[in-house]
Amino acid sequence: MNIPNSVNYIPSVPSASSTAVEGIQVQEERLERNVTEVARPENSNTSDAGTQDRALVEQSDIVRAVQANARTLEVASQNVGTLLDISV
Repeated sequence: MNIPNSVNYIPSVPSASSTAVEGIQVQEERLERNVTEVARPENSNTSDAGTQDRALVEQSDIVRAVQANARTLEVASQNVGTLLDISV
């Protein structure tokens, strides 16, 4: 019976760690855009307050997304540790 090498499948399926890191990077970019949006002097006008408000409200979503990705990294790290303990 020929069992395929599982290493061949790694490139096609992103690891949980790399996906979580990418997710954190995306949220960091969103945060930077929102901070810029809130800090813009022209957004202090009442006509642009909606844009500024949206950016501020979105901060909560960004925080939750970063927390979820950080938790994913934590679990992935624990799983790698468990696998290493099993294989030793």
